[in-house]
Amino acid sequence: MIIGKGAMSVTVRSFFLLWLLVQPSTNHAFHVPKSRLTTVIVTNELQGGRDLLLHCKSADDDLGVQHLHPQGTFSWSFKLNFFGTTLFHCSFQWDSVLHRFDIYKANRDAARCSLCSWVVREDGPCLIFAGEKDQCSHWNSLEKRPNFLS
Repeated sequence: MIIGKGAMSVTVRSFFLLWLLVQPSTNHAFHVPKSRLTTVIVTNELQGGRDLLLHCKSADDDLGVQHLHPQGTFSWSFKLNFFGTTLFHCSFQWDSVLHRFDIYKANRDAARCSLCSWVVREDGPCLIFAGEKDQCSHWNSLEKRPNFLS
């Protein structure tokens, strides 16, 4: 079989690129880190002994509606997706107010916690670090709703 010069050039380049990808490398450009297990914990710290309805989802998982009594917790664990874009967003409702917050964003949280412990307060969720100052955030949105459907 005769291969033209252009076809041979493409074949050699393709083989070389494939060879680079399969070679063990100390170059971090080709290194994909092993995915560690991440755990998110959400605790109800609403004032006045109010219950909290919590509904968390990702693109792949719907964790369902959780009913948290005062100081009650809900937790789940997961591995980051291959692209490092894992996102879990939650809705929080008490009384007639609905709040939303991105409880886990890989580009924000992957480097700062593998055990991400959040407390939910009226003015926003706070990420708790042992021995360090809490990192509190604002809600993504605020809506008045009679039902908790989202």
